[in-house]
Amino acid sequence: MKKSCLFGPPLAMMALVLMACPAGSSGNGPDSDDNGIEIKTGKVIFFNESSYTVTVLLGAFSGPVLIESLGTGQSKKVDVRISDNYGVGSTFCIEYAYKVVDGTDLASGEVWAKGIDPNIQINFVVEENKSYTKQIPQPAELEFPKAFVKILNASSMQFELRKHGTAYKQTGNGNLPVPPGKTGVYEIPSAAEGVSHGDYSVYTTFNAVSVPEFTAKNSYVYSFSYNGTSVVKTGEQKIVF
Repeated sequence: MKKSCLFGPPLAMMALVLMACPAGSSGNGPDSDDNGIEIKTGKVIFFNESSYTVTVLLGAFSGPVLIESLGTGQSKKVDVRISDNYGVGSTFCIEYAYKVVDGTDLASGEVWAKGIDPNIQINFVVEENKSYTKQIPQPAELEFPKAFVKILNASSMQFELRKHGTAYKQTGNGNLPVPPGKTGVYEIPSAAEGVSHGDYSVYTTFNAVSVPEFTAKNSYVYSFSYNGTSVVKTGEQKIVF
């Protein structure tokens, strides 16, 4: 029977988490609980075949994290408590992440978009002292429920992004001003069908310049450039491969 990372009876989900919780990620042998009783485990090697960095969670997307960050082409072995739940097995949920900033945006800090494919979960029975290798596939129906704006400061003065007089902090580093030569990265409201944005402005000490109106859809990054007198849209990128 296939179990879902997203839905399920509360008691069943609680039992799954309690009876199939991770015993550790070192892969160095048996662990013990707080009472000194040995925990029976199996070993699972997860191999990331996708184009994204992934997180592996046990039981649900709100469940314990087995592997926090696994890059494309990487693998990691973890100890997992056996599926002592009458053969139902353990469920492993996959969260996919895309790094929004690149080499030219490093001063903007760490900015990640995270999403799931509701059709991807890994279910199997973990038996004591057995080893398993599981591939994490490329998602087919992945959507990031976010959108981002990048604004390159090609002027000689720092600026702030504002809307109706409210200044916005950059998503990654939390700063308000964007220095000359740097890029401000901002998470903005979005939806699958799109959200219209026409009230953003770039503010400097001496003037304010409107950002061209655009529609923000989920899973997109919208790029702009400010040269001191105008803001122009330079492109948009869908972050689903």
